[in-house]
Amino acid sequence: MRKIIHQGKYLTLSTENIQNHLYERATLRPGVKIIAIHQDKFLLIKEYRLHEKKSRLKLVSGWQDKDNKTSLEIAQEELQEEAGYQADNWKLFHRHQTPNNTIEEKVDYFIATNLHRLSRHSNPDNDTVEEVLFLSKEELLQKIDTKQILWDTDTAVLLIYLWQNNYLK
Repeated sequence: MRKIIHQGKYLTLSTENIQNHLYERATLRPGVKIIAIHQDKFLLIKEYRLHEKKSRLKLVSGWQDKDNKTSLEIAQEELQEEAGYQADNWKLFHRHQTPNNTIEEKVDYFIATNLHRLSRHSNPDNDTVEEVLFLSKEELLQKIDTKQILWDTDTAVLLIYLWQNNYLK
């Protein structure tokens, strides 16, 4: 049986004794990530991450921390709040889940297309969106190659999308 050591807003730490061995787990609150595409270019944001004390390029994303909202509704809100865009077309592309791992997470990745710029938007998060960029496939791959975009699950999902949609040929 799991014993919760810490329950935060976005992270739960727990331990579990299995056959006399103490296993530690970190469980992240579920999240959403948006692969927004406009005229064959990929929308990323350059965001100053207050807790990281630096800026980085990333997909628009958010935590599923709003009661009574689906992951799609949260993704739609995040695209508006962080990038100032709405999309007409939405599709769940990938669900990343790691149940019973040392680090447990669940992230829904959405494809958003047919984007429209909003006249005004506000980002209620503490992090500051410095720039909204539209990158071609070549620019995206170059930024991954030069480590301007972190190599993580987001990058792997982006590469799967590029491969499945013939961007890598």
